[in-house]
Amino acid sequence: MRGVILIKLKQQAKTLNEFLNIKNIEENYLTTLDGQVILFMKVIPINTDLFSEEELENKMDSMSIEFSNEQYPYTILVIPRKVDIADFINEQQKLKKKLQDDVSIQIVEKRIICTHELVADKNIIENEFYLCIWTKDGENAIENLIKRANNWKQRFKNCDFEIELLNKTDIILLVKSFTIPEFARKEGTDYRDNIVRIRRKVARVQQDL
Repeated sequence: MRGVILIKLKQQAKTLNEFLNIKNIEENYLTTLDGQVILFMKVIPINTDLFSEEELENKMDSMSIEFSNEQYPYTILVIPRKVDIADFINEQQKLKKKLQDDVSIQIVEKRIICTHELVADKNIIENEFYLCIWTKDGENAIENLIKRANNWKQRFKNCDFEIELLNKTDIILLVKSFTIPEFARKEGTDYRDNIVRIRRKVARVQQDL
């Protein structure tokens, strides 16, 4: 008669914070269980479609120079989210209440309807960009991160971008976007329309023979 041996594995329960390596979140900082202090910054987006190819190329070149000057490690996070039109619709509703003439009211109403139709039953997304910097927890760790954050602000300002520090609530929402994503891209999604392409000019050099 064959014997059957059953082996029971003991699993140690972990809290969500332990699983995510989060010790604490206070003000503008996230502290990890392995002794790192992390600061998050959000890049305020701009519409690159309004740029000419030359303007876009110059901006990309200037950003390459600014980024190459950084001596400390950093990470850029790109979070895709469904387009949220709630704030825009609320703004239009408030505007409609202030209007007096029928023509202007009809224009606002059509604008609201068109906006709803634009996003209805469509996976229209927008990408949010975040910059993450960190250092070992210890004396003057936060002061050093603040200095680095101010340097990053100046770099982005040199490229006509703005960035803002995330507060405690924003950091929690950012962490949740990884654990409970509001939107997941499907396999087979065509990303080509979202990629900025530049047709670079090729310099022709005529050599004397």
